[in-house]
Amino acid sequence: MNPTSPFSVTHRACRGGTVLTITGELDYDATPAVRKALESVCLSAGDLLVLDLTQVPFCDSSGITQLIAARNTAIGRRAAIAVAGLTPAVSRVLHITGLNAVLPSYASPDEAFSTAGARGTGPVAEHD
Repeated sequence: MNPTSPFSVTHRACRGGTVLTITGELDYDATPAVRKALESVCLSAGDLLVLDLTQVPFCDSSGITQLIAARNTAIGRRAAIAVAGLTPAVSRVLHITGLNAVLPSYASPDEAFSTAGARGTGPVAEHD
């Protein structure tokens, strides 16, 4: 992790789900913080977990693993998942790895809740 780019993960409950805001590089050093945040996030069936990546300038293979873990957490709780605010670099990683096909992307968390919630998209809708 770049010492000039502090890392943090915060979460806040919203109507219909939770926003997990990640700030800093999503790399190996970030893994414990992301894992801890995923363990403590409160999701119910039908909720939406939005990963706000607006302040994530970089994502390596460890970060990809954490995005997959977040998706697995949501699916395990019968919730949907989306990402929001992708930087060009992170968007490129999601496209190269194919994660863009399983992580719907929105410009902001608000857009994710209004669009994904209205359409009923996500793992819950797909697996029922």
